[in-house]
Amino acid sequence: MVSIIIPVYKVERYLDECVASVTAQTYPNLEILLVDDGSPDRCPAMCDAWAAKDGRIKVIHKPNGGLSDARNAGIARATGAYIYFADSDDTVAPTLVQDCLDAMRDYDADLVMFQFDTISENDKPLLSSYRHNDYSEVQVLTPVEAIKKQVKAEIDGYFWAFLAPASTYQNTGFAFPVGRKIEDLSRICNVIGEATRVVRLPKALYHYRMREGSITASWDPQLTRDWTRAADDREEYIVHRFPELKGFMTLQQLNFFANLDYETIRQSLIAGLKIDPEDADALRRRIEGLAKSADEGDEPIPETLRELLGLLKMGVAHLADGAAGAAAAKPAVLPDDDTDPTLLERFRDMREDWRQLRIQRIEAAEERRDERKAEREAHRNGVTFELE
Repeated sequence: MVSIIIPVYKVERYLDECVASVTAQTYPNLEILLVDDGSPDRCPAMCDAWAAKDGRIKVIHKPNGGLSDARNAGIARATGAYIYFADSDDTVAPTLVQDCLDAMRDYDADLVMFQFDTISENDKPLLSSYRHNDYSEVQVLTPVEAIKKQVKAEIDGYFWAFLAPASTYQNTGFAFPVGRKIEDLSRICNVIGEATRVVRLPKALYHYRMREGSITASWDPQLTRDWTRAADDREEYIVHRFPELKGFMTLQQLNFFANLDYETIRQSLIAGLKIDPEDADALRRRIEGLAKSADEGDEPIPETLRELLGLLKMGVAHLADGAAGAAAAKPAVLPDDDTDPTLLERFRDMREDWRQLRIQRIEAAEERRDERKAEREAHRNGVTFELE
């Protein structure tokens, strides 16, 4: 049996379509848990109506506690051998469960990931370019390989993008962090790290709805803080579970900061995201701490990255000072001339240099991959040759 947990809150426009897509799975042995998280609209009655129509559906009515709390409630009630999470405003492909179970058997895996596409509020396909979907062949990975891909943002943290054993979640102390958002990033590597083998399918089995009012459609300072806490949770788990990845984790987090766009941060302030001086200062301290850890580790920091980090620290400090002055006069607004043109120009130039270096490394890796593939094919055909 596969338990499908669907938290429900203020989605009456989309709920029927979501549940219909789940009940239409080609694999029938399902337990569908609709967790009504104190929804104030018609959703509670709609959930009960679905339970009356399909005996596989169970409804959990609870006071509002947020997405993490609703998922935790579903985990506590699930009785299936596997658990899958779906969001109540999205839809799933009819073969999602069957494809995942088949892949587990075919590749001797216990964690199956897959691709997704995006749809509008009116179910129209939307163009999207997620790195998560940037592969065209089945990938079979060790947990460490999959964790590295996740940290490098090649695997997204969405919990609806994979199927995992119930034993990963139950009786292990696993729980989503209640009262916080960005909960997927906070716990994704806990799931990957407990797998024995991970397989990724090059099929879009989930339809992610981009709509106004979703969590990621309205970024605010609290989300910034929750993201930082989620990144800390992820790092704490990885370093504890796989201590050999400590140097890798530090360098990858520095790479993330180096790719931040100073102009984007500045525009965010002007646009009213209200990144206050305290948050900017916390970001600066985080960069400094990561740089110090990297200096003390085995993984060398490229000089280009080191200079970018210095520029970023200067930029964040400049933003903190500018935000403090602007807040005293007029909240969340900065003057157009608050940016040092020389600093901004240098930062842009260095970001472009770093981007070109990354492109060169990717192209070199692809060339090596193609050479290895040609060598394997030649070997299968009884031809031997040496690569330069």
